[in-house]
Order: sequence, then structure tokens, then C-alpha cells
Amino acid sequence: MKRVLSTALAVLAVVALAGCATMAGGESAAPELPAAVESVAAADSPITMENLDEYMGRTDVQYVDVRDLDEKFASGYVHDFELVPFFQFLEGRMVVRSDADGQAWVVEAGEINENFPYDNYFQRDKAIFIFCAGGTRAGYVKGILDEQGFTTYNLGGFKDYDGEYKVLGDPSFEL
Repeated sequence: MKRVLSTALAVLAVVALAGCATMAGGESAAPELPAAVESVAAADSPITMENLDEYMGRTDVQYVDVRDLDEKFASGYVHDFELVPFFQFLEGRMVVRSDADGQAWVVEAGEINENFPYDNYFQRDKAIFIFCAGGTRAGYVKGILDEQGFTTYNLGGFKDYDGEYKVLGDPSFEL
């Protein structure tokens, strides 16, 4: 009798856990990715820092933070996002901005390095979620990656994220 009861409880546990992974109708608990937009502005993106938690943990998404290393450790970060720093790495390699004093954030013809090894840092077979401090760099990188055939979403800025994956930084950190 104990063996039958133990087996029944084990089967119930497996069924209950499987039910947590799917919703009614057999659909995945994770929402379907909305269509990416052409606009580089975070305000136009269907996925933002406000609804990001709904899309975390997906295997079909590459999560990218384009802030620099000191920003990440001083301000904090979103768990599971990989760092591909803009100013400390991408600028000057992936793109050479004609107005590098920070005033122009529009991708101009001839600024994009077609020989940059994009596939070493970005995954073509996944949607790419990008954020930075305020959304400007993320939009700029989105524009370049879109030109290279990637599917991207500009989530905006870390300053707007208050979700459960936030890891607090140390404001006294200096590089």
C-alpha cells in the first residue's frame, strides 16, 4: 500500500510540475515574441524595461547590455544579460562615428564596419534584447545590427528597470 501511495504521489508531483510549465491549451507560459519594429527608439519597442520580466529566461533570446564595465558595476545590472560594452569595445571596431563627440546618434553610411566579426558577439538565430543606461546607445547598436540582418529590440535604459532580475551595484565602484 505504501508503494502504491508513493508512486501515486510521485506521478502527481510530475504532473503538477509539468502543468506549471504550460498554460491552458498547451501553450508555453512565456509570451510569444512580438514583431520587432524598424524604429530604433525604445519608446516604439513592444518589449521594454517595464515588461522585460515577462520575456526573461528564453532560449530564443540573446540578452545584451551595451553599457561600459564601470556603469554595470556602479549602477547594477540585469541578471543573465551579457556585457558587450559600447564605448569600451564596439565604438571604433563595429562602428566609427563621424560625430564621435556624442552629439550624433544616427547611423550614417560609411560608419559601419562591414568586416567586424558580428557573429562572434551577436547570435543571428536569436532575437537580441539590448539596453544601455538610457536607451540611446542601445538604439544606435540596434540600428547597426538591423542593417546586418539581426532581429533586435531596444529595451531602453537600465534606469527604468525595477524587475526581479535587477542586481544592485556599488556606486563607489571606479574602473
